[in-house]
Amino acid sequence: MTWDSFRLSETLAQLRAFGDDTTLVECKTAKGGIPADIGETLCAFANMPQTGSILLGVSESLGFVVTGVDDPSQMEKSVVNVNRNSVDPAPQLHISHLAVDGKAVVAIDVMPLLPQEKPARYQKNAYLRQADGDYVMNSNDLRMLSISALNEPERVDYDFAPLPSTGIELLDQSALEEYLKTIRSSRSRLANISDHQQLLQMTNVCDTNGNLRLGGLYALGYLPQAFDPALGATAAVRLTRDGRKGRNQNLVELEGPLPAMLEAGMAWVQQNTTITSRYNDHGHLVDTPEFPPSAIREVLANALVHRDLGPSLEVGKKVEIRVTERSLVVSNPGGLRGVTRDQLLSSSLTKAPVNKRLYEIARYLRMPDGQRVIEGEGGGIQEILTVTREARLPEPRFIDTGVEFKVIFPRGSRFSEEDEAWLSSLSDSLTPTEEDLLVTLRTSGPMSIGRLGLRYVPMSQNACVAMVDKLESLGVVSLVDDIVALADGATGDHPSIQDLSSLGVNVPALFEALSSLGDSTVHQLSEYTGLSVGQVRYALDPLITQGYAKMNGGQGSRRTTYSLTTRV
Repeated sequence: MTWDSFRLSETLAQLRAFGDDTTLVECKTAKGGIPADIGETLCAFANMPQTGSILLGVSESLGFVVTGVDDPSQMEKSVVNVNRNSVDPAPQLHISHLAVDGKAVVAIDVMPLLPQEKPARYQKNAYLRQADGDYVMNSNDLRMLSISALNEPERVDYDFAPLPSTGIELLDQSALEEYLKTIRSSRSRLANISDHQQLLQMTNVCDTNGNLRLGGLYALGYLPQAFDPALGATAAVRLTRDGRKGRNQNLVELEGPLPAMLEAGMAWVQQNTTITSRYNDHGHLVDTPEFPPSAIREVLANALVHRDLGPSLEVGKKVEIRVTERSLVVSNPGGLRGVTRDQLLSSSLTKAPVNKRLYEIARYLRMPDGQRVIEGEGGGIQEILTVTREARLPEPRFIDTGVEFKVIFPRGSRFSEEDEAWLSSLSDSLTPTEEDLLVTLRTSGPMSIGRLGLRYVPMSQNACVAMVDKLESLGVVSLVDDIVALADGATGDHPSIQDLSSLGVNVPALFEALSSLGDSTVHQLSEYTGLSVGQVRYALDPLITQGYAKMNGGQGSRRTTYSLTTRV
């Protein structure tokens, strides 16, 4: 994705919300030239599984505000020089120049190296990107990177490893009975096996000699942490550094089989976050947790089931739950395997278990309330995004560093005070999803019905159209040629669909394309909209004339791009 004013504005807003975690984006003022530690940051991002970004000319200490750089062209050359001559192997860089209120920002996207090329080193040290900066990798981090470079047949299945001198007497008997009952009722061929030991062998809880496998002990053991303390989890409230004694409070160890740890983790989160009492539509006073329980259940279960069971156990790393003043953070040792973060967040159902045997066992584990530990269908991430949106919470952030996977739930409202006031002025009967759509239209401009459907998966196309129909009947949006925009009566920061239509029949579609793609060539706009190159050029003219779009580059050059102006 290219950088433009919209993406920069949105990124800075997210950084202010997630101010205590800048894993994916590094901001540097760079007033006196390139920062001294730029090589470390380039190296750390090169070792990430996903693209990392460096913004030069943005001050983190001032609240992620644009301060600008003096000579962006020279800044780019200096960064490229450090990358080419000091980082080995050197990652690919995509560099963009932006102007915000007359101040120049240099945006650098650092492409991750292939797993077989890692680790990148800077001055002989391999660096790792973490929440608050760049750190030299330790031996365990390097080992995790080497494992990620292996092909699937070469990888060790740690959850399949037998544990000598162990047996089913070490299992939690109530969890075991529920597991046997569930798997027999769910799988007809296994229902025919009456011998418990044989069934546990066939489902990889134990081996042919009766020894438990690591995945079986971890999932069903009465106290797996007696075998290895790192098979547990910890939860704590992290205090701000304001002079009070201690850094944490309510620190607890979560122990026992998987269902017990999941239940205890959910209870701890509810006890250590806010409960709001309010009257529902029927006049009953109900308690509403700060974070939707279904989202917390999904994230905690994923962290417990998909944690690394190899090198991280050897160094004592556990699943962690932390509550801070600004967010709820759940992290587990080990990164994603066989799937990227973007694939995980896509509308397609994605299943890529880190521990395949443990995952299969966990599919048949049940909580004390009868709920599944995991769904097993790969749609959990979309459920998290949906329920947090419906709870009017900011969208959670999913971060994969290759050696750790982290989910951050920001605290507070999804909308700013200005957004709240604007929404109240439109209608008092809006659902959270309708509110989210209106704010998106206000900040990012018109969008197509197709893009709207992708944004609000798993809502059906019919449900999306019905939502737009309702908003249209309220007079707050308009729909023309499958393009949704704020109506004239709704005060937004973008031209209305009527304004755009008056400029030409293809102008609304082209405006929506520029809003979605950002800085784009004529051919990219043609491919996105389905318009011919001539139609794109014809629709661009009035957008540029009216000051809604601008040309970046020279007339007739294939490298010339177009983007929306700061006016919109």
